[in-house]
Amino acid sequence: MKHLALALTWIFVCLCCVSAVQARPSPITIKGNQNLTNVINQAVRVVSPAANVGVIIKSMKYGDTVYSRNEKNLFVPASILKILTAEAALLYLGSNFQFSTRFVGSNDIRNGKLYGNLYLVHSGDPSLTFSDLGELMAALKAKGINDIIGNVFIDVSAYDQVTTGPGWLWNDKRFCYAAPISASIINHNCLSFQVSPGKNAGLAAQVLVNPRYYFAGIRNSVITRSRGARTCYVKLDGIDGGTVSISGCMAKGKYAAGVSTVINDSYKYDKSLLSDLFKRYGIRVQGLILGGRAPANLPIIASHESKPLKMLITDMLKMSDNIIAGSLFKKLGQIFTHRPGTWESGGTAVNHILSKQAGVDIWRLSVIDGSGLSRYNQVTPKQMLQLLDFAFHHHSTNIEFISALPIAGVDGTLKRRMQNIRWRVRAKTGTMAGVVSLAGYAMSANKEPFAFVIMINGSHGSIWKYRELEDKILTYLTHYSRV
Repeated sequence: MKHLALALTWIFVCLCCVSAVQARPSPITIKGNQNLTNVINQAVRVVSPAANVGVIIKSMKYGDTVYSRNEKNLFVPASILKILTAEAALLYLGSNFQFSTRFVGSNDIRNGKLYGNLYLVHSGDPSLTFSDLGELMAALKAKGINDIIGNVFIDVSAYDQVTTGPGWLWNDKRFCYAAPISASIINHNCLSFQVSPGKNAGLAAQVLVNPRYYFAGIRNSVITRSRGARTCYVKLDGIDGGTVSISGCMAKGKYAAGVSTVINDSYKYDKSLLSDLFKRYGIRVQGLILGGRAPANLPIIASHESKPLKMLITDMLKMSDNIIAGSLFKKLGQIFTHRPGTWESGGTAVNHILSKQAGVDIWRLSVIDGSGLSRYNQVTPKQMLQLLDFAFHHHSTNIEFISALPIAGVDGTLKRRMQNIRWRVRAKTGTMAGVVSLAGYAMSANKEPFAFVIMINGSHGSIWKYRELEDKILTYLTHYSRV
């Protein structure tokens, strides 16, 4: 185990033979704990005298805490909450877990006809796409099925129907980063397209749709105005099934504008999408397309599996993907309770897993939605540090977990930050109004690995000065040595 711990000192810096030599030469060296404490305290006083700041830094080699500030206070964590979701999922589901989307039903297939009902069973796959459903339909066709002598049912019973999390802000729900979390997630439950002005004033704007998405249609009443018109904007009026309605105006000569909208009614969208796919693939449905739960133990006729969990975790942490986090959260709740996944059961599952398997003190911990969107999430820097400490040393999941974190100056949400110490920090970011946070691992000047948590609540004005504070603390830590 000792040799394993020593080997881990380079996991988050060098997974592909990339070493800290690539970082720029250190202009400073901070020797000893007291000097580290002094420079961090001074940075906090200058940048954030009013905000509530919590910081804790612990050596992953020696196990001692070299800096702490308000480490037992509760904070709204924002997206660093995904760290808890990621480790709980790796521990409970396993790194090779896959979501499955299946057609199940009667195995009575004769002369190109399937006799009986067919069920599309969704499991909450957050990576499922329109193209994936097309492949499922092609698999039906490959079995020689041209007619379904029965009904087609859409089964979304894996999760409950409360699709937005407790404590999500109303304004957030309009945007794709807060799309509904249901058992049916297609293209992240988000539709995107472009609108560009017509060639001349008075003409309708032009709409360009991406074939990766399904649209039943777009009702476009956006008008081109004269060049220089200042009050023009495109208004999204709503979505019904797969049909999107837009209105407003665009000034002539403007660049194309991207428009995105969430799919709030996944059942209506699924129904429209399936009807279209059956027609495209020449499969006639004699009955209706309805919602309903599949009976147990029906034969699998076609199946699509998601990427393994370790790859989904990487997407989730690198790009701070709320949809993956929300679905994993409900999936944990579903499997843990053996009932449809809910926000409440997801929280119960995560708390239990982290307490029993990772040794996290869960007193006062509130994990509400798995993604960090909820204002009701509450965690202390010390609790977050306990999880990071466990994750670093847990040989079954540490490589998958640490390698999934964004790398400073290189990728993910840290790609454009901390270029002066690139490759020396792997961490998850968190940002929402009044909240800035960062948690992960850093390598010191003498190659000592540290876990750290920085949480700021009550921030005012530009978030950049608080991010600069985080970057400054990490710069100090990477230039720190004990002697």
